[in-house]
Amino acid sequence: MAGDPLATILLVGLGLDSLSLSPGLLPEVKEIIRSLSLEEANQVAGDCLEFETGAEVRNHLKAIMRERLGDLPYWDN
Repeated sequence: MAGDPLATILLVGLGLDSLSLSPGLLPEVKEIIRSLSLEEANQVAGDCLEFETGAEVRNHLKAIMRERLGDLPYWDN
């Protein structure tokens, strides 16, 4: 999951403080982490825990990231 930039904010919000990912993803992941506070990431994770399907979680994460960082191509993975 850490290899998916879209999951970054969810993982941080769930308490992970160390991620293993390929070096090519580092710029995107750093940008994502810098785009929200830890409190906001915790809220996003809490929201995601309320959803019933993975599709709902992905759609919510895409909406949050588009709001914060625009319509970047890696949101469509």
